[in-house]
Amino acid sequence: MATLDRNQLAVDHLDLVGHIVAEVSVRYPRHVDRGELWNAGALGLVEASRRFNEQTGVPFSRYAAIRIRGAIIDSTRSRDWATRSVRRNLREIEQASSDFEERTGKRPDDDELVALLGITPAELSDRQAQATQSTLLHLDQDDSEEHPLRDQIAEQRTQVLPEDALENRELLGTLASAIHYLSPVQSEVITRYYLNGELLQKIADDLDVTEARVSQIRAEALASMRSYFSSMYEGVPAIDDVTPGKRARADYLRALEEGTTWRTRLSDEPLTSLL
Repeated sequence: MATLDRNQLAVDHLDLVGHIVAEVSVRYPRHVDRGELWNAGALGLVEASRRFNEQTGVPFSRYAAIRIRGAIIDSTRSRDWATRSVRRNLREIEQASSDFEERTGKRPDDDELVALLGITPAELSDRQAQATQSTLLHLDQDDSEEHPLRDQIAEQRTQVLPEDALENRELLGTLASAIHYLSPVQSEVITRYYLNGELLQKIADDLDVTEARVSQIRAEALASMRSYFSSMYEGVPAIDDVTPGKRARADYLRALEEGTTWRTRLSDEPLTSLL
């Protein structure tokens, strides 16, 4: 089949992408951008048009649907913010906490969680720190349905943490400070999108800008935050100097350096500023 015919094949079946996105999107939390799902599906459609062999006798619509659905699933899987083991640990902690709250009417503290889970205080602290580390390393790949970032921050305000959980608290304080020192509009977009789980279109409507502009603001904010995280923690990839916004990132990092210390990251102030 000629290239021109394959291109037309993809164009003629664009509606199929929308149908499949509508079908699969109900399985994802509300913060997952439907536009991004559509983009992934459209790439799957193009790939299907390139690989389609009409000699097999399989209708293109059926073949393309499989490719589109697979492309969407692959795109969301690659954006998972935590490993399976971290997710499993979080589910166990949340289930134990929920069961305890149903019986007693209050959330368990760390000592009670240790007893419920049958693990040591050090193991509980490690699990909490791993979850928070994953959030910091993959902020733009957050899946907040299972363990909302907002809930992680809010929980730290009311719970007295033992000494071996100070690192976990500082990680959350670092995240809160990073958001606090963004420009007002960047801070609003990051807070509403990641902490509150609002859709990009809703944020765009409120700011009276296009959804594409909100996506750009989000990307610029994440680049600044990652530049900060890369200076604080091993394993966070640095932002390339050629990435647009180098001067703004330098000003942002300077403000953080002058305005924060490890003590401020352990205080309640940066946390409460986000809630």
